Amino acid sequence: MKHFLPFFLILAITLGACKSTKRAYEQGDYQTAVVNSVDRLRSSPDNKKARETLAVAYPAMLDYFQQKISQAHQSPNPLRWESIMDYYAALNLAHDEIMRSPAARRVIPSPQYFASEYQESRRKAADAHYLLGEEQLGLAVDGDREAGKEAYAHFMRTDELLPNYKDAAEQAQYARNLATLMVAIEPIPIHARALELSNEFFQNQIIEYVASSTWDEFVYVYPSDERQPRQPDQVIRMTFDDFVVGQAYVKETVRERTKDSVIIDQIQVTPDSTRPLYATVKAEAHLFEKQVTSTGLLDVKIIDTRSGRILTQRKFPGTHTYVDRWGYYNGDERALADDDDRYMRRNRESPTPAPQDLFIEFTRPIYSQVTGFLSDYYRGY
Repeated sequence: MKHFLPFFLILAITLGACKSTKRAYEQGDYQTAVVNSVDRLRSSPDNKKARETLAVAYPAMLDYFQQKISQAHQSPNPLRWESIMDYYAALNLAHDEIMRSPAARRVIPSPQYFASEYQESRRKAADAHYLLGEEQLGLAVDGDREAGKEAYAHFMRTDELLPNYKDAAEQAQYARNLATLMVAIEPIPIHARALELSNEFFQNQIIEYVASSTWDEFVYVYPSDERQPRQPDQVIRMTFDDFVVGQAYVKETVRERTKDSVIIDQIQVTPDSTRPLYATVKAEAHLFEKQVTSTGLLDVKIIDTRSGRILTQRKFPGTHTYVDRWGYYNGDERALADDDDRYMRRNRESPTPAPQDLFIEFTRPIYSQVTGFLSDYYRGY
């Protein structure tokens, strides 16, 4: 489906070009030559080159666009009326620009205005899009999604050209509904009642993501328990093939620490002075590290509901390791190494996080993989 660019946008792009007025005329770009000439005459009414260029550029533009209009009338293209409308819009804009410049009006006293021609071509352009929309809508009713997209674009363009034209807005919505792929996300089962785990947090994150995503305006993903006017076209089915929550491993390491030349006392040398007494200090450090690992593998299938066929299937792993450190020592604290400090901050282990919290943590990397997969799969579907 082509994208329709309004004439005023084309003109804005043209105006941004750094093309001289005379050169534009010589290259056959009469429209730019006219607009630039008028613009120069506004700031410099006595600009001789601008007057001379406008005097020849406007008639040339008028003649050229009228030829293009005549040629478009002969075209079998049903969308020819939109081109004709744009040509009249260009001529009418040139009229307005000249009329707003006294200096330009002295050069072109009576620029032509095509009000009725423009409105008629606009109406016929709307007619053409509406008829094409109806044609594509018939195919969409038979299950052609691409035809539904085409119908939607035609009806929307109809409504842009002539707001409230017939039932274009309603037909556009109907076409969009036919073209929209309905995708239901099934609840994720959890087979771990003994641990009292819930996948609600993970599942809600997935649903929130797809609800806010803009993969494609013709794809709608929703939770399967949400009522919809028609059955889904596809189903996203997610199950955990396997998962382990809270597999703990505790390691104790004993280190003998020694540090030389440590001041342990002061020796009186004279009644007025002392000197430090150095010695070697020792300590035995008991270092504990507990690792609690949680892992899981999520299976994701996208299933066509009509045929029951699996369209695609992927498996996504997730792992989270909770680490706790503590320790104690016997002997002189000054003998401890700098690295011992992160163990000695506590002399006993911390409570292990609840299984539900560990479950949530190992699903976080799975979430990022699943959302990326769904985004890639449905973008532009």
